[in-house]
Amino acid sequence: MKKISNIFAMLVVALVGLSLTACSDGDDLSTDQYGNDITLQSFGPCPVLRGGTLYFYGTNLDQIESINLPGADPITAYEILQSGKQSKISIQVPAEKCEPGQIVLKTKKGGEITSVSPITYREDIEIKDFYVGDKESNKVGNVGDIVTIKGDYLNLMHGVVFVEKDTVKEEEFIAHDRYTIKVKIPVEARTGIITLTDMIKDGSSLETKEELTINTPEPTPIKDRNIKAGEVLSIKGSSLDQIASVKFEGATVNAADFKSQSATEITVAVPAKATDGTFYVVTKSGVEVPVGNIITVVPTQLVATPNPVKNGGELTITGKDMDLITGIAFPNAAASQLNKVETTKVTATVPEDAQETTKDGTGIILSLANGKTVTVAYTLVKPTVTACTPAAITAGDKTIIKGTDLDLVASITFPGDVEQTVEKFAAQNANAIAVSVPAACAGTGFKLNLKNGTTREVKDVLSIKAATNPAIASITPGEATAGSTITITGKNFQNIQNLYIGSYKVNRYTSRTNTEIVCQVPATAEVGTYKIVMEDPDGNKIEGPEFKVVPAEKDIAELVTNMDNGKITYPFDFSWSSGSGKFYLTKDVFEKVKVKVGSKLIVYKDPTVKGQVQINKNEDGWPTITTIADWDPSKSKLEYVFDETAVEVAHSCGFAIQGDLTGVTKIAILP
Repeated sequence: MKKISNIFAMLVVALVGLSLTACSDGDDLSTDQYGNDITLQSFGPCPVLRGGTLYFYGTNLDQIESINLPGADPITAYEILQSGKQSKISIQVPAEKCEPGQIVLKTKKGGEITSVSPITYREDIEIKDFYVGDKESNKVGNVGDIVTIKGDYLNLMHGVVFVEKDTVKEEEFIAHDRYTIKVKIPVEARTGIITLTDMIKDGSSLETKEELTINTPEPTPIKDRNIKAGEVLSIKGSSLDQIASVKFEGATVNAADFKSQSATEITVAVPAKATDGTFYVVTKSGVEVPVGNIITVVPTQLVATPNPVKNGGELTITGKDMDLITGIAFPNAAASQLNKVETTKVTATVPEDAQETTKDGTGIILSLANGKTVTVAYTLVKPTVTACTPAAITAGDKTIIKGTDLDLVASITFPGDVEQTVEKFAAQNANAIAVSVPAACAGTGFKLNLKNGTTREVKDVLSIKAATNPAIASITPGEATAGSTITITGKNFQNIQNLYIGSYKVNRYTSRTNTEIVCQVPATAEVGTYKIVMEDPDGNKIEGPEFKVVPAEKDIAELVTNMDNGKITYPFDFSWSSGSGKFYLTKDVFEKVKVKVGSKLIVYKDPTVKGQVQINKNEDGWPTITTIADWDPSKSKLEYVFDETAVEVAHSCGFAIQGDLTGVTKIAILP
């Protein structure tokens, strides 16, 4: 359906005034040779159709010699419809060359009458038909064929739009005049209506009544087939030179990357990221035409050697189509990496933390670029224990554990009322571990805790006799503030008369048994790391493990307000924008708290919540110092440890703290 966005004005009769110009200097010329004036009262219609009839109304207009329209040749042929004092004449407006402006009527005596109001024109722009090629009935074509559009006043249209795609502009037309536009079908064209536009914002546009049909490329269907990434795929058919890309599931290959392209065939390498499913050829106009389905090949016939392999050793996996592999993941390993990829094999170093299988029983996972995976089973070397020298000891003594692959051991757990784990050995290699058995232990055997997180039970090779001296198994918590309560577990505590934390004597006990002491850290104890010292009735002193006296935390809710000057309450929700979700730690606060290198800013949180806290300098622009975050989520607290730079910033300008972490239960400074 033809559309014209500008609605032509109704017929207007333009009222004009009379202007009579004399031929002699400064004197009005009388054209009234018969006693009658020549006057122009009006003309119309206005705007007038180019090529249409224009009427003039006035007095004695039959005395007019010519009528001059701006831009056109003088018109001397006019029709007198009525003469005399109420005269009426008409002219045929030229179809071309006429321009808007004042009309000049010249009298037979040499005078001129100029209209006060300008003449304007309307053009009935229309599309009469269009066709493709030379056959005027043909409305089907290919990209690049010439479309001829016929109509009137097409010279006023400066662009051709093929189905809401990029406009073909006038400078790209093959031909252009009042009656014809010739233009090539662009690569973006689709089947649909053709639109002409005058290229003016909110201007005119016309649509063809019928659709232009663009021949769609017709690929020959390809039956379902297995194919390997990198293999060249041949697509045959017609009009394939119109194809801009081949679209696979997971990947697209553009025409520039085709191996070849013609009207009848495209050859394309299957991309590494392509996966199973339907693939398409895509025209330059965006039309997707299905070709067929592919199933991408994965490596097969997988064998891992050596088997078993040792953590830290190199593993080779052989098979078919191994060059498809782009990644490897060992069970429960934090990081895995391929060393080399070849057509028939891949190699990788087994991480120290790799295990034989995942929780669901899966072995090594080999991944492909397209997201597919395959698995391969393997086994790991385990350490063995052949003997302990000596095989019978008293708790607190040293033994040498002998065997194979003992360098895989991270720690050893010895039996007792409370099991004790030793992580530091006197010596260790693949064939032996020298270790001191904790004084609180007793029993037979032990457990080897491997670097990959698994455990090996060793029975009967070691007998541990209980020591009679007091022995500490654990201190809970492992660090505490002066005046707080701690619990010490172990054995033979009945032989302890006095207990010291460093040189500070413990005077306050909540309870004491042979295996447990609950006591208070001396209130006078200064911050530091001290040995626990046990003293028997004879004054003999036995050193236990280290214990740390830490400064008391300062709750920032007691020190500062939020940036809206409101009280900080828990749970606290950090924010980037809301003033209630951020706060300043000014240098005045740090002067009170006395932070130093090693001090901490601690954010206690709900361990099920993830997010971040950003620490900024409190100066223009809030430059970021660092961000502490938990993205798992899993942590119950986030910590920032003050270094020399942080201490300097704290005492110069202070911090501005913001973020996007919710469910914060406490924010504290540990001096």
